[in-house]
Amino acid sequence: MTGFKSPLSKIKKIMIIGIGCDVVNHRTTKLLKWETDIDLLKRFFSPKELNLYSTQKKLKFLAGRFAAKEAVLKCLGTGMQDGISLTQIQILETNYSQPEIKLIGKPKKISDNLGIVVWHVSISHSIHYSMAFVIAEGIKK
Repeated sequence: MTGFKSPLSKIKKIMIIGIGCDVVNHRTTKLLKWETDIDLLKRFFSPKELNLYSTQKKLKFLAGRFAAKEAVLKCLGTGMQDGISLTQIQILETNYSQPEIKLIGKPKKISDNLGIVVWHVSISHSIHYSMAFVIAEGIKK
């Protein structure tokens, strides 16, 4: 019987490159009309993410994904800056409906330069808040 093997198992100098956490208040997303302002959603979420949302149609789904994007930016040590679009940080799903991070464009370049090879993300919700915690692991340079 074989168990799960991390893609990092063959690399000897693994370390945490970054940790990020963010919380989104559902009241704020309602005030900003996330559920109805599709133009606003297109500024934050990629077409793939919006397609996932179309199957959920829950505000907390969007809030959790947004929190994860902000947590990724904290891992990268950049925050929002010119040349980074939140649509370049995608919070998609595995075949088992677990959230997974996919980067493109400038965030991907920054991640590669930092040596990040694996992302871990956890998203949780309460009645009033959605929260995400992200860990970026990589090769020690």
